Amino acid sequence: MWASVLGSPIAHSLSPALHRAAYRALGLTGWSYDARQCTSHQLPDVLDRARADADFGGFSLTMPLKLTALSLVDDLEPLAARVGAVNTVVPRDAGLFGANTDVPGLVAA
Repeated sequence: MWASVLGSPIAHSLSPALHRAAYRALGLTGWSYDARQCTSHQLPDVLDRARADADFGGFSLTMPLKLTALSLVDDLEPLAARVGAVNTVVPRDAGLFGANTDVPGLVAA
């Protein structure tokens, strides 16, 4: 399985190091996580390729992709719709599901 953080620019992201450490701690062998340069204009094609890949595990999104993804996912969490931002995209039986984990993270902090 593979997952990535998408954004532009993205080279500065610490997400790959954090996710890889979590995968190791959880014993998720065979999982990979990287940073991929992706603009809002490229996101529709990137999501279409992910839909077709059985090994796709998910995307983390940075701005401005959080706004762009709202209209591109197949199913949208009510909170993501309410706040107008998707920062997590995962595969589901019905396609790609968009969620917002920023708000619960801020509340929990």
